[in-house]
Amino acid sequence: MARSYCYQCQRVKEACFCHDVIQIDNAVSVIVLQHADESRINKGSAVIAKLSLKNYQCWQGEDFSHHAALNQLLDAAAGEICLLYPDKGAQALPLSDPGPAGEKIKYLIVIDATWRKAKKIWSLSTNLHRLTRFKLGADIKSNYRIRKVPEDGYVSTIEAITYSLAALEQRPLKYQPMLALFDAMIDFQIEKMGPQTYDKNYTDKK
Repeated sequence: MARSYCYQCQRVKEACFCHDVIQIDNAVSVIVLQHADESRINKGSAVIAKLSLKNYQCWQGEDFSHHAALNQLLDAAAGEICLLYPDKGAQALPLSDPGPAGEKIKYLIVIDATWRKAKKIWSLSTNLHRLTRFKLGADIKSNYRIRKVPEDGYVSTIEAITYSLAALEQRPLKYQPMLALFDAMIDFQIEKMGPQTYDKNYTDKK
């Protein structure tokens, strides 16, 4: 028998979390540049932002240098847009005070992909290189317990969006419902895979 899916959160009905979504009116609009492969991963986290945030847009691709809608926005409001990407020119974004650089930001662009594919999107999409770039502080820890990360300091897309919005808007508690939903999603996945499978594949044995 075919499994029944929820077309909003893109999960099987038993794992659907739509009834727990809390709509948030984000002052800084979020634009996600998503690699197509990421949309097919059932434990991807960007869908939480899609369902939760009132001001949200997601565009799929790999090379966004000729993306008409993105370039139109960059031409109109480049000075009000920041990109969350930890290249050498990125400024650290503390949670307590984003400083003058964050006060004029109206749009936050986030890349949703594996780290290897995110680097390729960044490399190909040269139109992004002129933007103000932020990176999260080293003190932020990820709770993405069902997806391995290359090293400490990496976070999921929803965590990156949550912490960035909280910092840019200086509203530390406003976006916590998204993290709570993310944690519940992870707990469900771990429960379904069972403790032995989780321990074997995801628990640090060091």
